[in-house]
Amino acid sequence: MVAAFLLVGGVGCLLQLTAPVYVSGEKVITLPFDLHRRREAQAEVAALFPRYTLWHWWARYAVFPAGRYTVREGELAVRVWDRFRRGLQAAVRLYVRPMRGFGGLAGLLGRNLAHDSTTWALAFQSYPWHEIGFDTRTWPLVFLPDVYEVYWTVSPSQLIDRMYKNYQRFWTAERKEKARAIGLTPVEVGILASIVEQETYQVSEMPLIAGVYLNRLRLGMPLQADPTVIFAVGNFSIARVTHRMLEVDSPYNTYKRRGLPPGPIGIPSPQSIDAVLNYQPSNYLYFCARPDGSGYHDFSVSYTEHLQKARRYQKALDRWLAQKR
Repeated sequence: MVAAFLLVGGVGCLLQLTAPVYVSGEKVITLPFDLHRRREAQAEVAALFPRYTLWHWWARYAVFPAGRYTVREGELAVRVWDRFRRGLQAAVRLYVRPMRGFGGLAGLLGRNLAHDSTTWALAFQSYPWHEIGFDTRTWPLVFLPDVYEVYWTVSPSQLIDRMYKNYQRFWTAERKEKARAIGLTPVEVGILASIVEQETYQVSEMPLIAGVYLNRLRLGMPLQADPTVIFAVGNFSIARVTHRMLEVDSPYNTYKRRGLPPGPIGIPSPQSIDAVLNYQPSNYLYFCARPDGSGYHDFSVSYTEHLQKARRYQKALDRWLAQKR
């Protein structure tokens, strides 16, 4: 009798170990940091297992580590249980793209990771940036656009460390040498690249635009970059920079301040950084958008020539704005 009972019990345990989970395709389950909400979310975990198994009841009442987990059709219950018990999360693909300004960065991280946007914003303010060669104005350069695989529960300090390591890998000895050759530090290259990034979306033009700004820096001329004024004003919907805007008192206003601004005006792409490092030499000191709306620019050596081209563009812009009214 005892032997029969043990045999039945052993078979039952074996069936529980080899039972597949109840899921079709792939299922992502998120267990938040908040313990109460996590217990509620664990109902999803319990539903993966047949009700007659211990896995179902353990999953309902145990406390698993917070995280984002992936479960696939056909997986054995014992393996899925072990994954949740040990907190073996699936990596989240985090897409960091070039952006104007940095206000959207905390929101991007808050939408894709466990900590909310407020937590990320406060972390950016309190992180000891000086320890890794940055300050409160230059730190966004650490977030080099790329696709990162991180855990959903990654902490701000862990993510910043990850970003900084990627930044260090990007800045190879060759790139650092090119920066030295043009008289800039890697941070200064990033600042200039953030301006180039917002001057054109035509990647082929970036080296030539970078060359114009480097010419102006060498001659001690103000950069007079419209994107820096837009950043200083804080309104990225501006279609035309007015004379009044040019008078705004800000260290980022390169019409009033010579040299580079104290920090980037956005997060530059690797392409714009390389465009600065591999700039196209020329005698150009000016450029303005072409009136055909192609996104390309006309370049000039003299201010007189530049004014003629700028007037043509302004007339085209007037017509475009009139059509939008």
